[in-house]
Amino acid sequence: MKQVGYFKSPVGFYEIRADNDGVTYIQLKGTKIKAAEENKKLDPKSRSTQHIQDCIAWMDAYFLNSPLAKVKLPALNTKEFELSKPFCCRVWKILKDRVKAGDTITYGELAKMAGNPKGARAVGTAMKTNPVSLIVPCHRVVKSTGDLGNYSSFNGTATKKWLLEHENAINSAVN
Repeated sequence: MKQVGYFKSPVGFYEIRADNDGVTYIQLKGTKIKAAEENKKLDPKSRSTQHIQDCIAWMDAYFLNSPLAKVKLPALNTKEFELSKPFCCRVWKILKDRVKAGDTITYGELAKMAGNPKGARAVGTAMKTNPVSLIVPCHRVVKSTGDLGNYSSFNGTATKKWLLEHENAINSAVN
């Protein structure tokens, strides 16, 4: 059973979707959503509801400056993409597992780590099609010049910059 939940963050409302196998979608939608959407009740008996609750707990920790290493990541379900976008899935996994909060990596470095040293543009496509932003932190991928590059989420590079500054603040507070 699929469920939809919402999370209000300092950068806007995130929509979270999940099925019984995990979170399938996390996207920043804007600064306002309809009250009816935000107040929509989740089925407490559904496993997808637990995945949404796990995601919200992780997002709470992320935005409240808690050390993320202490908060379990929610289960993700990217099965829909595994056959049609295997390179994207490989890139997403590397990004999620190896690029820590506050760190950045270039499109080219990520392409090389994913086994395609000339695939910087393909990494850009993977970032643009990332269904679970924030947990697969596409905001941490920057141009080889150090410029932020694009960000397809709500409010574009302003959100990307905010998220990176936020992560650096978390790291500074922890260290």
